[in-house]
Amino acid sequence: MWLRYKLVIESPSTHQVRVIIEGKKECNEKTLDFFLPRWSPGSYLIREYSRHISGLMGSTKNGERLDIEQIDTSVFRMDWSKSDLKKTDDTFSLSYLVYCHELTVRTSHVDDSHAFLHLPTLLMGVLNHPIENPTIEIVFPPAWSHLTTALKDISEKRDIFLYEAPDYDDLIDSPIEIGCHITDGFQSFGVDHHIAIYGAQLPHNHDIKGDTKKIVEHIGSFMGGLPYEKYVFINHFSPGLFGGLEHKNSTALQFCPTQLTSRKGYINYLALVAHEYFHTWNVKRIRPIELGPFNYLKEASSKLLWLAEGLTSLMDELFVYRMGLISLDEYLEMQKDNINRYYAIPGRKFHSLDESSYNAWIKLYRPDENSNNSSISYYLKGGIVFFALNILLSEKNKSINDVLALLWSDFLAHPERGVVADQVYKIIEEVGGSEIREKFEIMTSTTEEIDLESLCLKAGLRFDWDKSTTPWLGFDADFQGDRVIVKAVILDGPAYKAGLNAGDEIIAINGMRTLKDRFNEFAKYLRVNESYNFTIARLSNLQNISFNVGVTSPKLKGIAVSERAVAERVLNPK
Repeated sequence: MWLRYKLVIESPSTHQVRVIIEGKKECNEKTLDFFLPRWSPGSYLIREYSRHISGLMGSTKNGERLDIEQIDTSVFRMDWSKSDLKKTDDTFSLSYLVYCHELTVRTSHVDDSHAFLHLPTLLMGVLNHPIENPTIEIVFPPAWSHLTTALKDISEKRDIFLYEAPDYDDLIDSPIEIGCHITDGFQSFGVDHHIAIYGAQLPHNHDIKGDTKKIVEHIGSFMGGLPYEKYVFINHFSPGLFGGLEHKNSTALQFCPTQLTSRKGYINYLALVAHEYFHTWNVKRIRPIELGPFNYLKEASSKLLWLAEGLTSLMDELFVYRMGLISLDEYLEMQKDNINRYYAIPGRKFHSLDESSYNAWIKLYRPDENSNNSSISYYLKGGIVFFALNILLSEKNKSINDVLALLWSDFLAHPERGVVADQVYKIIEEVGGSEIREKFEIMTSTTEEIDLESLCLKAGLRFDWDKSTTPWLGFDADFQGDRVIVKAVILDGPAYKAGLNAGDEIIAINGMRTLKDRFNEFAKYLRVNESYNFTIARLSNLQNISFNVGVTSPKLKGIAVSERAVAERVLNPK
């Protein structure tokens, strides 16, 4: 089936995009069912993008109205049988408005300054109809000077912005940035790479373009070449933003510009770039079998997101270290932070990596105040598990590089086929033997604790513990103005055992009125094992809760290099 799409942005301040779809049905078809995706690949949550649609209308090429009936939350049926149209009039036009006012990597955002078009939020497909070589024309205000996308430009005139894709999947997998943003680029391996930067930055001395090129060339060389003909990095810099979303030939990145001014913040940005760029191979090509072809109307539940995101979380930091953008000490500082985060999450004792992956749709992307008590992130634990696997493989003079090489070879041999867990385990067994496979399976499928300290010793790394303790209440506080609100209660901590709840307001401690400044000051005077009386408001009812103050658990102060030659061989094998 052929379709022509057109996006029209007339008044950006209204945040509206008009979508026009033109096509032709088969002569014997009486209905066509159009759908808007309910979720975006790479972001595993049903988001119901159709809630932003309004003004849906259908007509023939001659302008005669067609009946449109909504038959599901995201499915709209165009019906020829209820009209008096001539049977020969099989052409159609579908038009609707979409409200776009959320700036994330998985939504669209349009205002006076720019348009970021995340196409699953905008473009309908047709159920049970493959769409071949769809085209898309984009009309936007003449004051905007740039349009950046990985889509193939087929415009014959400079004043028309017309693009095409091989199919519907590739079309909606290509985000678009329009406005007066900064544009730059470079060539690597003879391929054009485009950089778009939207948003203000504070002065800094970092070379975003140069370092992005280094990342492309390092990962491209590591993987044996580039699997695309063009690539686009879309950067959004705005206070408080952080995140990224991978696409087949591009990525959308969001980052807080104030963080770019510090060395640690910039390292985190580089790791984000490496993470999303490496997804070009791991996820967009090497992928769990559930992640393509896509059913955009239901969850694509997979127990292998630890491969998709955990392996990528290991490699992004390794790549940045291996290419010399950070030192070994800076890399180990990142691992220290990862391990401290991991040990601080009680949910690791109840939630395996398999379960974490499978439940992404209802847990990771829908966190609440009890999430850390009941679940673990497949990003965090997945990265740690592959970090552990790399150390285990080093004892066999192998590394994670060998695992990746076999995964990539398998994809090249069967690009249409996704990966299942047993294939991953067999590859690990092929590289490291049955014992390592068994240990790895335990780490992914059970909640058995991982002895990271012993493993790191094998890699020439020593844990340096900070064994000093400080008073600990066992809950996190949030502030609403000056009011102190319990944000989350930590499993088995003092507050948890005493019955303090998330949402409770702390009114007073030992009879003293407690507001934000006083609460922060009060923490200095806590005494371990002393009992304190908390007056709280719960659902507008006052009550008192008493509990003894506990102590914090030891944390990693750092990861020291005890045998540099061993550490370098494990982390950066030649």
